[in-house]
Amino acid sequence: MTVLTVVLLSAVSDNIYDKQRQLQGLNGQIIAARTQIGRLLADSQLRTVQTQIDQETVKLVVIGQQIDQAKEELALKQAELAQHIADFGHRMRIMYKSGQVSGLELVFSAANFTDLMNRVFFFNDIVREDRRQVAELQKERAAMEAMKAELESKQAQQAKVVKQIQDQKAQLQAMRDQRAAHQQQIAAIEAQFQRQLADMQAQRAALQSQIASLVRESFRARSSGKWKWPIDGVITQGFGCTSYPFEPYDPSCPSHHFHSGLDIATDYGTPVHAADGGIVHNFAMGCTWNPSALCGYGRYVVMVHAGGFTTLYGHLSGWAVAEGAQVDKDTVIGYEGSTGNSTGPHVHFEIDLAGTPVDPLAYLPLS
Repeated sequence: MTVLTVVLLSAVSDNIYDKQRQLQGLNGQIIAARTQIGRLLADSQLRTVQTQIDQETVKLVVIGQQIDQAKEELALKQAELAQHIADFGHRMRIMYKSGQVSGLELVFSAANFTDLMNRVFFFNDIVREDRRQVAELQKERAAMEAMKAELESKQAQQAKVVKQIQDQKAQLQAMRDQRAAHQQQIAAIEAQFQRQLADMQAQRAALQSQIASLVRESFRARSSGKWKWPIDGVITQGFGCTSYPFEPYDPSCPSHHFHSGLDIATDYGTPVHAADGGIVHNFAMGCTWNPSALCGYGRYVVMVHAGGFTTLYGHLSGWAVAEGAQVDKDTVIGYEGSTGNSTGPHVHFEIDLAGTPVDPLAYLPLS
């Protein structure tokens, strides 16, 4: 059971490490989407737009009241003008029926000078009154035209305010639709996030089943107890406490997460060597959502060694020896790749002892 636990923890740790970049990317998408909603679609912004709509609506009501008042005044002016026109026409008809007198007729038909002067004054009064009423009618017509122009201006202003309100309401609806779309996006990302976590659990169970069949072979492993580097390359992720949130939980770490091996990167297809002699087991980790695809470690090798040690080599592009073969140290057992959940060509190398991951640098030679 010790070897089972060792390989299990090793496999699960690396699986979680490989998942963490993808899951961290999803988490970043969630945070980014929520930040965008907070920045563009905050309630304060919605309230601001609604306040603008309310303000424009108040303006619209005031303009409507002004239009109603202008209509009433215009109706009164039109009635007054109609009455003035009717009165003037009536007087003109009376004068026509009674006969209009020319200036010469006033002079020669006068009985005396006093009568003449009275007739002249009367004639002048008639002319002045005619001119006054004509001027008054012209003034009232001009006032009515001005009132009509003002009413048309207010109606145009009203139409403009209505358009502004409609535009603001459309903007508000667009913002609400955008917020709903982003919330749906967040829900989809979070659902994907949960599927990834479910995949990790399923892969852990699969590894437990695989390792259970290997533990009885530990006594047959021929190992030297002296380790070598499985591949030459750059260490891109070290052993120990890490800030990556999707690494295995470890309360003893300040960051509460722990990386259980070394990630070593070099050229794709570089041969990967057995770190010590032992029994080779080749595995391919399929995705729960698509068994024909590779997740987790992708193609990987678990080697069972003597003395309670196991090693794991993940993300291989291919295997080099047959399943179950007993091999010596430095034998090529596979080739570096980027299968499974991997951001680029590398090998995840892990040493476990008595069920606990140990720092490979404590066992590997300095060069």
